[in-house]
Amino acid sequence: MKIFIDSANIAEIEKYHSWGICQGVTTNPTICLKDGVRGGAEGVKKRILEIAELIDPYPVSVEVTTDEVEDQIAQGKELSQWAENIAVKITISTRKGKPLLPVIYELVKGGVTVNVTAMTTFNQAILAARAIKSGRERSSEKTAKTNFISIFAGRISEEHGVEHARDVLANVRNWLDFHEYEGIEVIVGSIRSRENVEYWAQSGAHVLTIPPRVLSDCLVSARTKETVDQFLTDARKAMEEL
Repeated sequence: MKIFIDSANIAEIEKYHSWGICQGVTTNPTICLKDGVRGGAEGVKKRILEIAELIDPYPVSVEVTTDEVEDQIAQGKELSQWAENIAVKITISTRKGKPLLPVIYELVKGGVTVNVTAMTTFNQAILAARAIKSGRERSSEKTAKTNFISIFAGRISEEHGVEHARDVLANVRNWLDFHEYEGIEVIVGSIRSRENVEYWAQSGAHVLTIPPRVLSDCLVSARTKETVDQFLTDARKAMEEL
């Protein structure tokens, strides 16, 4: 299982990358704004290029900012040119519910790595995977790069509970494996707590996208701190008596 950092904060990304637990980064305009990115489109591009260079060859996901099919294709192709390790985030549908499978298919067919996002159902995920697979099969640019399908487990659990979210994740992973879909990985998105991490890490998903705040919480345990303090105290006493 891989961990992607849900952040545009260079210092945070660099920290977790240096610890060996960052195998990718996911961003969007909201995250960029929260993490202090300014300067409009050029400011975002500058920050993304910094992240891409820092974590290379791991992927950094960048989101398109339009809801129109033709504009998404054009923008997705442009974003993919920023760096070799860019994955273009495309939502499964528009805000009005219009499917964006044509965008996914066309981008993958053109050699663009995609991260299909905002999915909350099994059906959405397998159709996105099918569009990706068809795009790879029709592409003249044969590549070993991985594409992603992001399932928003947090949003699923708000409506149906955490158990149902885990079932969706597990069922999608089993479906991909059964039908031998290569080059597609399941990302767990919308993680809100360390309990989410523990629960959904056991779903079989390939990737967990974790915000730095939640990742930090995962490392905290009062009993561990108490135990370490006891170890050091006992060690000091033992050394004094040797």
